[in-house]
Amino acid sequence: MKGKLSLNMVTAATTKGSVKSTGLSLLLLSFLLYLADSYPNVDLSNMGCEECTLRKNSVFSRDRPVYQCMGCCFSRAYPTPLKAMKTMTIPKNITSEATCCVAKHSYETEVAGIRVRNHTDCHCSTCYFHKI
Repeated sequence: MKGKLSLNMVTAATTKGSVKSTGLSLLLLSFLLYLADSYPNVDLSNMGCEECTLRKNSVFSRDRPVYQCMGCCFSRAYPTPLKAMKTMTIPKNITSEATCCVAKHSYETEVAGIRVRNHTDCHCSTCYFHKI
């Protein structure tokens, strides 16, 4: 009797082992679901660049507040179509499109003897001056 295992003892041990592994699997699955749910669901293509809005310019806002348009708008790059490349004097492989954060309305003011434009409204529009 000492050396023999009964069928009930083997079944009980197997059941305990499968319950433990099932519990561990469920714990791991719930942890992975928690990680997936807590991961930020945002578009990371414009990370670090906020929406185009009016912001106080800290350099010129000494005596009174001066607001200027700051932020990002739409931009994309894509391969230049062959038909368009044939018409270029200097062919470029990549074509880009962009809109910039510009003032819709503004007025001129003077701060410490320097004439500055105080913006009152912003929007995304055609880029005229590109940053280098």
